[in-house]
Amino acid sequence: MVVPVILSGGSGTRLWPLSRADLPKQLAPLFGEESLFQHTVRRVTGTPLYETPMVLASADGRFLIREQLQDLGLDGKIVLEPTRRDTLAAITAAAVIAYRDNPGAVILIMPSDHLIADVEAFAESAATAARIAETGGIVTLGVKPTHPATGYGYIAPGEPGPDGSFKVARFLEKPSAEAAITLIDEGCLWNAGMFCFRAESLLDEVRRLEPETLAAIEASVDEAQDDVGFVLLGPSFENARSISFDYAVMERTDASFVVPVDFSWSDVGDWKAFWEATDHGEDGVTTTGDVVALESRNSIIRSGGRLICAVGVENLAIVETPDAVLVADMQQSQKVKDLVGTLASLGRSEAAEHARVYRPWGWYQTMDIGDRFRVKRIAVKPGAKLSLQKHFHRAEHWVVVRGTAEITVGDDTRILRENESIFIPMGEVHRLANPGKIGVEIIEVQTGAYLEEDDIVRIQDDFGRQ
Repeated sequence: MVVPVILSGGSGTRLWPLSRADLPKQLAPLFGEESLFQHTVRRVTGTPLYETPMVLASADGRFLIREQLQDLGLDGKIVLEPTRRDTLAAITAAAVIAYRDNPGAVILIMPSDHLIADVEAFAESAATAARIAETGGIVTLGVKPTHPATGYGYIAPGEPGPDGSFKVARFLEKPSAEAAITLIDEGCLWNAGMFCFRAESLLDEVRRLEPETLAAIEASVDEAQDDVGFVLLGPSFENARSISFDYAVMERTDASFVVPVDFSWSDVGDWKAFWEATDHGEDGVTTTGDVVALESRNSIIRSGGRLICAVGVENLAIVETPDAVLVADMQQSQKVKDLVGTLASLGRSEAAEHARVYRPWGWYQTMDIGDRFRVKRIAVKPGAKLSLQKHFHRAEHWVVVRGTAEITVGDDTRILRENESIFIPMGEVHRLANPGKIGVEIIEVQTGAYLEEDDIVRIQDDFGRQ
């Protein structure tokens, strides 16, 4: 059996405003109600080829990752990186963990944010890669290009190998448009960032090529701790070299093979790639949400709630969220990343944070803010509760608008139902819980001189937060 390892890093800033640091593209519902991460998990579950997936992620999105796994009826092992060290460190950590569980383990590495429609073709390719990996090969999947893309790296196949594979002749950086045409004519493949190998084979290569990184990762796994059900790697992780797996291993090993694959694939790297991956009619317009478009062509128009009306637009990406609207020339959608950098330099919270913020107990969304007040909508999942907490600089008024809430204020705990309210004085210990079977929603009105999220003292928390 193959151990699927899903890399859930990156922020996908070219898909702003839908994708941001606090809800990156792999966890956002880009295509339908499920995220790209959930689509990736579905590809490697439900068949005898795969074991339970392992997920490598940063601590920021861990609770949302676990929730999305649970929505699919899975648990999985979620391994948290204490700091960002690129893909060599993450993949090596996965190999160390898998090897210690089973010295004969075969690992399939997959990014969490790619779109593959043909699950059956993917499974056949993964099985081929696993057979080659069993013989000691370090295998990558190379996608047969459909057009001269400049946003992907390329792989040049060399001598024929087993099972229809080829030795890797060389890896090539993202080319110019003219160079991409030449590479396709030469039979080069897109580098999709998917790899398969025996854990032992990979560790032998890292020991030879990057011994200091292997030592750091092995120490970090030794230091790993259970963190509210997650595996938190230890501080030695920071001593690993920050370098990509491609540069550190694939371009230097003599054991690399590429399996050509012919299924539809996209890394959904920007809004143009999103448009290419979606179905659109003869006019080329892709719409989501409350949209009315007339005499428009080759555009994305995506509403997150408000009505969007468009007349005569062409080659535009129009994306609306509760707190931001993007209007961009589709051909320049890669520059959205630069726009996000500009927003960050201006100190705009919208660069990284959504209006709706997800927490392990549910979510909250700021509805209005003014001088000395802030209004929030707060939703709590069945059976969940917020931390027992207090604030030094604000008082709060809570109105229950859905469900049945259990509310603690000081020494008093009571049940509040729809249309009932309560006042929490400044500095008073309080907690909101949902003891019921349906979600609870409240409207919270904060008043005070300082209303930021860091004005909080957690006295008790189910999720280990300080």
